[in-house]
Amino acid sequence: MTGLVATASIHIAARPERVWAELVHPSATWMLGANVETDYLPGSAITFEGQYQGKHFEDHGTVLEVDRPRTLRFTHYSPASGVPDVPENHHEVAITLAPDPNGTRVTIRQDNNDTPEAVQHSEELWRTALASLAGHD
Repeated sequence: MTGLVATASIHIAARPERVWAELVHPSATWMLGANVETDYLPGSAITFEGQYQGKHFEDHGTVLEVDRPRTLRFTHYSPASGVPDVPENHHEVAITLAPDPNGTRVTIRQDNNDTPEAVQHSEELWRTALASLAGHD
């Protein structure tokens, strides 16, 4: 991972297999209400389309790694960032699921943030997404 890294984490009282199923479910909207479209195969496109705070968004990327039920890695680009859609402006997002005695620790790491403010903004968004995944939204 490069640049400044944003990290968010949550504990979910369910086994990793159950959390994974929620994460990749075809009608899952944990990602800020977005419809996530992909076949979850490395090299495949992944798109996120939805409404967030009254604004429509269409983000996209490429699936990099799928290790069920432990790791999902993908690139991510958001036109809302205001920067050109070129690889050096894409983030790499890694979602890891780690079992513990009471369920699963889900952690998201997003690289390639330009500023500490961008890190803070990304962490806030990822905490919201994780709360939704955990059913706390």
